[in-house]
Amino acid sequence: MSPQLVDLGRFLMTRRAEVAPSQVGLPDAGKRRTPGLRREEVALLAGVGVSWYTWIEQGRAENVSGEVLDSIARVLQLSENQRLYMRQLAGVQAVPHPPVAQPEAEAMRPFVDNWWPNPAYIADHAWNIVVANAAAQALLGIDSAQQDAEGRPYNVLREFFTSPHMRAAFPSWKETAPTLVARFRSHAAHHLDEPAIPALAAELMAESAYFAELWDRHEVVEDSCGPEVLRHRDVGELHFTRATLDFTRRIAMRMTVFLPTPGTGTEAALRRLSHVTLSQGMNAVDPLGETR
Repeated sequence: MSPQLVDLGRFLMTRRAEVAPSQVGLPDAGKRRTPGLRREEVALLAGVGVSWYTWIEQGRAENVSGEVLDSIARVLQLSENQRLYMRQLAGVQAVPHPPVAQPEAEAMRPFVDNWWPNPAYIADHAWNIVVANAAAQALLGIDSAQQDAEGRPYNVLREFFTSPHMRAAFPSWKETAPTLVARFRSHAAHHLDEPAIPALAAELMAESAYFAELWDRHEVVEDSCGPEVLRHRDVGELHFTRATLDFTRRIAMRMTVFLPTPGTGTEAALRRLSHVTLSQGMNAVDPLGETR
């Protein structure tokens, strides 16, 4: 028996002991020898054979399905984290359900403002910007409402292929595009059931022949970190290492931070850019955490 399946069985026995019969609509027949539900009660309520459920708790069910585990999770009133943990132990796909509501954008703002003067932004699963600090706004042409010229959420991929500002911001725009599309496709693989992603791809294929060419290549690359060169009209060319940090998969948000490459003068240029943005009245937080 695999250690993971043994752990799964022990996990289920522990959770089963925590659920009272009355919690699942069963009559409370008085004091029981052991607390919680009996195995046969869980099996009945989950629509699983008693023998099969027993095998699961004994760590012997090597081919248990995700559907069976989800039924058991419902009966045992498991949290989303517990349901995913159970699936991981069983070796089946563990994809979180989408959240009922995303966190408010302003609740996420401290994460990006604390990186000032380094550019930082948080995007959702379709690369719509949720919140960005002033440096990222200045470099990428993001307004304070995180919207594009048509009032839609500012989308990194859409702006890259349709915005003159973004073409000017990337000195090697044409060379950067294949990696950007491959990064997006790699990230999108985790959210194939989300309609926003194929809709965005279809929109951009209609608007940009270059995007359509790159999308049809079906290339993927890791979307965690890499070099990035950007240009700003006031401070010139900036060299970064781009780092992408995931929040929990349940909220499907990720933060991208641009860290200055040593020896390129980028750190000093960002300091100059911070003075420009502050003089223009943009809200920002300096490296000491003081609001200007």
